[in-house]
Amino acid sequence: MILRLARKNIWRNRRRTTITIMAIGFAVMSAVMMRSVNAGMEEKMLESIVKNNMGYIQIHLNGFWDEQTLDNGFYTDNEMISEIEEIPNILSIDKKLEAGTLSSFGNFTRGTFIMSYDQTKEIPKKITNNIIEGSFPESGNSEILMGNELADYLGVNVGDTLVFFGQGYQGATAAGLYSVSGLIDMHMPELNRVIAYMCMEDLQYYLSAPDLVTALVIDLKDPEILEETKNEISQIVGEEYEVMTWKQMSPELEQLMLTSQSKNWIMHFILYMVITFVMFGTILMATQERRYELGVLLAIGMKKWKTMLMIVTETIIISLIGVLVGIGLAAPVAYYFHYNPIVLKGEQADMMSDMGFEPVIPFSIDPGIALDHAMIVLVISLVLVIYPIMIVKKLKPVEAMKL
Repeated sequence: MILRLARKNIWRNRRRTTITIMAIGFAVMSAVMMRSVNAGMEEKMLESIVKNNMGYIQIHLNGFWDEQTLDNGFYTDNEMISEIEEIPNILSIDKKLEAGTLSSFGNFTRGTFIMSYDQTKEIPKKITNNIIEGSFPESGNSEILMGNELADYLGVNVGDTLVFFGQGYQGATAAGLYSVSGLIDMHMPELNRVIAYMCMEDLQYYLSAPDLVTALVIDLKDPEILEETKNEISQIVGEEYEVMTWKQMSPELEQLMLTSQSKNWIMHFILYMVITFVMFGTILMATQERRYELGVLLAIGMKKWKTMLMIVTETIIISLIGVLVGIGLAAPVAYYFHYNPIVLKGEQADMMSDMGFEPVIPFSIDPGIALDHAMIVLVISLVLVIYPIMIVKKLKPVEAMKL
């Protein structure tokens, strides 16, 4: 009976109900859209710097991070790698060898950061998906995959041969001729200016360091349990190695994201304060309009607790409809801009490029965003329903029915 009365009461005054639903829907839509934009930018930052570069977790020999030289590299233990791969949250483990050297073509020379991949395993998609011209290097062919901006600076094209010269393992001289097999765009201008990729065996040969690696790069299935996964890995590798998360390797990025999240929550707080007063004004108006109706219900014998339950039921139904309306309005926009991100131009684009980020604003389509903000609006609605409950508690039928 309570549910039937609540349902009929909701649509008896369509204008009042519509105003309340639209107020709640606007709150949910605004909050979801705002959080979707910010979460999308955070995801893009993590993808650009963490997932496509350093990985969520890295394993080094103790002391490597403080002094990143080849002398602090190590020889991999396949048994240890197999044991780490058994951890449920591990998605992949890639061997990493990196070194700085000089690349030269004609009259142009630039410092180049060479990274390698393990060609015995599947080539990481974060590399293959970003090749814009040419193909991936083949092991043993003295080929290299080069950042597109580095190639532009040196004036090289696919098929050209350039000179590499630097220092190898334990003071050995490193020198060689390598042809450009392809160009890659990592969507990070700062990285594209210096990056080059080479087969693991070719780079080890160039550096006179057979079987040597500088790090094991670990990708995760669920980045939310980062610290738990790190602790599991630390127990396996022992004290000889250092296990570092991306937050430890790039504290500046973590601080940037925390600052961004703090700003977002301040904006959300202001938004919800405004919406709370709008919703309260609507509930206040509706309660005053219904004093006579509530008085009649009490006069004919309806218990006060049933009247309160009816009002709570009405509020929950209206809030749920408002939440669904808000999510329904926000979802198509979020999906569109997730797959068609906003491309920045001008000074904003230059600023983001200088920071190492691709100048785009994608939207996140994480369903948890809509769920979180929907729950917040529902909680606000249930808190505001305390007012009509207190009115009913103090209501006297005779006084309420006086015209």
